[in-house]
Amino acid sequence: MNIDAINNLAAFLENIPSKHQRGFNMGSYMGTKDPGESTNVGFQCNSTACIAGWACLVLGENGEIRSTPRSTREIGWYEEFAGDLLNLDAATRLALFEPMNSSMVADYVDWYKVTPRQAAKVLRHLAKTGEADWSLVMEVVE
Repeated sequence: MNIDAINNLAAFLENIPSKHQRGFNMGSYMGTKDPGESTNVGFQCNSTACIAGWACLVLGENGEIRSTPRSTREIGWYEEFAGDLLNLDAATRLALFEPMNSSMVADYVDWYKVTPRQAAKVLRHLAKTGEADWSLVMEVVE
């Protein structure tokens, strides 16, 4: 795991700068905003991204936050690209990026309502323990 990259991404997600004009939504790696979908940030924008999408956009090769977002043409498969930037194994990638597809999480959680601050909490726990534990924020996701 790249602990610095994980912590840098967590810090970024705790206060996504509005200049990026992209929201946060665990239901979409990266895409245009669905009118019925929350951006889960303090500003409205025309698109959203999940943890993996944001990692692909803002993390540099050494885990630093880039001064400008990476072009989506450079990314390819989001989960793999982000997993490589964070240096995660396949099981951890699945648990972090697609918790709704992991057997370790509750089916009743509305992943579309997870906030970037909640995701940052999971990332910080991952950096400390090596576990992507969404149960840390499940109670507050309604």
